[in-house]
Amino acid sequence: MGWKAAQKLIHHWKILRGDNVMIIRGKDRGETGTIKRVIRSQNRVIVEGKNLVKKHIKQGQGHEGGIFTVEAPLHVSNVQIVDPVTGYVCRANSENSCTLFLFDLKKSALRT
Repeated sequence: MGWKAAQKLIHHWKILRGDNVMIIRGKDRGETGTIKRVIRSQNRVIVEGKNLVKKHIKQGQGHEGGIFTVEAPLHVSNVQIVDPVTGYVCRANSENSCTLFLFDLKKSALRT
């Protein structure tokens, strides 16, 4: 990774593993899912059961080859957090209080 790519990395992540998100770009646009894995070095996330692609695996020792369906990573800008109360997409706002990193959803019924 060059220095230009390192400058574009997200330092303060607002989307974490286990969050419910909606895909806003790509072939699965409008569908919701759960974050399965976060790849911070590439600014990408894997959403469970979404963005499925076919992967050709060559046969080797100890495993069979064939065509498998796997989940491909999405760029983090192509997903948005879903509010658990209203079910609408919203932006996350980070607040640091009492050494616990909390995420407050803007336009949420939970916000007081």
